[in-house]
Amino acid sequence: MADSALTTARSRGSWKLEAGIVGAAALTLSAFLSVMMTLPGAAGVQPIDHFIQADYDAFDRNFELTNGLRCDVGLAAQKICLYKSPVERDIVRGERLPDYIPDLGTNFRVVVETSLKDEQFRTVVYGQTLVLLEPRSRMVKDVLRLTAPDIVSPRDDPVQPKA
Repeated sequence: MADSALTTARSRGSWKLEAGIVGAAALTLSAFLSVMMTLPGAAGVQPIDHFIQADYDAFDRNFELTNGLRCDVGLAAQKICLYKSPVERDIVRGERLPDYIPDLGTNFRVVVETSLKDEQFRTVVYGQTLVLLEPRSRMVKDVLRLTAPDIVSPRDDPVQPKA
């Protein structure tokens, strides 16, 4: 009987030791994960260097302005219509922005600078085209033709011929 009581006492002590080890491991793991989740880039979200569907969807198409004029693309709620620009056809993805085209940023809030966009790029609008531009080198990283039927089409179409 004394042996069984001693064995029971040892197994209780062993269980407490094992539970303590498991608890310490769980606490260490949760502390590690908490620290890792606070580090930049830990969530797996990397800044993007191209336009996404939300950029395309932010614009309205084929709407009527208050004066009765039709607008191909713009911002209906703000009564902003984007008209064609002669410089749009000179902008080519992967090439340097021509020197005669200024690299002024957009002047309305629709193109939001978010943590998703890579900070080294600037969003610029020329007529009915959005351009993602590296300001120092003036390299065109991405082009989004807002009059295209969807976001994919302008990327697959060949460059428009110069007039």
